[in-house]
Amino acid sequence: MSAAQGRVALGLEHHGAGRLAEAEALYREALAEEPHNIDALHFLGVVALQRGDPARAVELISQSLSHNSGNAPACSNLGLALAALGRNAEALRRMLEALALQPGYADALANLQRLMKQMTPDTEEGRDALMILGEAHSGANELDEAADCMRRILEQRPADADAHNLLGNVLRNQARHGEALRHYEQAIVHDSNPVVAFQNLLFCMMCAPGFSAADLHARHREFARRFEQPLLGPAPAFANPHDPERRLRIGYFSPDFRANVVGHYVQPVFANHDRRRFEIYGYFGGASADGVTRQIAALVDHWHEVRALSDADLVALMRGHQLDILVDLCGHGPGNRILAFARRAAPLQVNYLDYSATTGLSSMDYRLTTEYCDPRGIADPYYSERLCRLPDTYWTYNPTVGLPLAALPSQANGYVTFGSFNLYYRVTGEVLDLWTRVLQAVPGSRLVIVSVAPGSTQAALVEKLARAGIARERIDIHGVVPYEAYHQLIGSVDIGLAPFPYNGATTLMDCVWNGVPVVAKAGGETFSTRLGCSVLAGMGLEELIAADHDDYVRIAAGLASSPRRLSELRQTLRQKLEHSSMRDFPGFARALESAYRSIWRAWCNAQTKS
Repeated sequence: MSAAQGRVALGLEHHGAGRLAEAEALYREALAEEPHNIDALHFLGVVALQRGDPARAVELISQSLSHNSGNAPACSNLGLALAALGRNAEALRRMLEALALQPGYADALANLQRLMKQMTPDTEEGRDALMILGEAHSGANELDEAADCMRRILEQRPADADAHNLLGNVLRNQARHGEALRHYEQAIVHDSNPVVAFQNLLFCMMCAPGFSAADLHARHREFARRFEQPLLGPAPAFANPHDPERRLRIGYFSPDFRANVVGHYVQPVFANHDRRRFEIYGYFGGASADGVTRQIAALVDHWHEVRALSDADLVALMRGHQLDILVDLCGHGPGNRILAFARRAAPLQVNYLDYSATTGLSSMDYRLTTEYCDPRGIADPYYSERLCRLPDTYWTYNPTVGLPLAALPSQANGYVTFGSFNLYYRVTGEVLDLWTRVLQAVPGSRLVIVSVAPGSTQAALVEKLARAGIARERIDIHGVVPYEAYHQLIGSVDIGLAPFPYNGATTLMDCVWNGVPVVAKAGGETFSTRLGCSVLAGMGLEELIAADHDDYVRIAAGLASSPRRLSELRQTLRQKLEHSSMRDFPGFARALESAYRSIWRAWCNAQTKS
């Protein structure tokens, strides 16, 4: 550290303690030694602003940025100084620049929020600032604030598609599915290319009540007609040798090869692929890598980070690798590149893992599933893909946390605690009504529920339960919790309650891993209603799958009144899961490879015949 930097560091200590005169003197000494010291110029400008001289602050901080334009805090503070001079448009640009340099930067967001109170969304800059602010609030699960930003835009610009789409996401996360769907529909109407809004609508339909398999299939096929069809051209002439038994090149695409459900699912698969028979390519489309990303990259033969590539360039890259089978692990989810598949990057294209319905695309040849998740003869008409059924399970379970099993909470508490650990957008009004019946059937019982945003979302939940006679002290509400704390919270309940129609599987497996039995409603005709039940069935726990609402209450209340059974489950569920096909990583990899070999043989046979 230079002497000048030492003085800046000491000046910051005084500055933080409110001793502006001492801080200013040290910054000036630093500048005397290094006239272009960017930190001294910046912080001297902050002192000027704090002393009521914004013009001098603009001059000093601008000098600092002329030597280092990538300093997000300096950009944000320059914005503050410009706003103090009434130069709001310039101030807004500087604050947006700070957020572009450092997304989620708290000080810049706070400064932007203050500035927006002086501006209206009738200008492009004001509108853009509200969008950025709304996205930041939404990402922080501050849903009321995010909704307020979007409604301010829509008051001035009722046809703003981006605002309708983000408001739809906010309302979905508040479990207000009907309202969310209406805003997605508005976004689709007003956007010239509403791919993302349409995909958000498709996902929301899976979470909302009242949609049949036929409804979901029809809207996915509508997506394909609008967005896939224009991209379809003559089938490429692939030169892949038609040898059904040779070593195959398998490509996997995902934006979630990171510390994420998908990343944890695929690690044991990639680690157990038979490299003598399969050559593995990984295509990572995510914005940022982490330690899990690096672990996954080390497990494949060829690794490519492709986020910056256009769809056309991505397909050209994949074709150049002469893949035999390309597996999409994302579907219509966030970060997807589903329309790249319309351009046909490999002879066989397969959808798997992180999407719970058909893609709707004619260019997606197969979807991997199981007999339980998609019963033969019932599910097939609702897919554009051919269904290839894995023999035992749809996925692996690979948790990164293995906390010691806690004692049964009811033994110490004197009451039974139920728990919901799914994301709140899966909890419909019908689900809350049923959980109310469960709480009424078990006097004194409590409910722990997570991922409920503060403000109006929590208030609406409390009010709904209060109307049914459930006192506030019986409900323990949490927002989004960190991963290990989430597992600890699971250990604090006696019985898990699965929502519907989208019951989820990872959360259910997390509960079982922590010794917590989960009551679920039997699925209908869609994958998303059956995937969680498939876990219970695969572990021989059909006793926890309810035929209807009355049966759901009966099972939950029955468990609550059977402490011996609960204690037994507490001690045996993890072991039962450990010995299931979901934890047999080599066996699952062989089953997956067998599916790939089967569809490859079928393709080779078809090529030979043609």
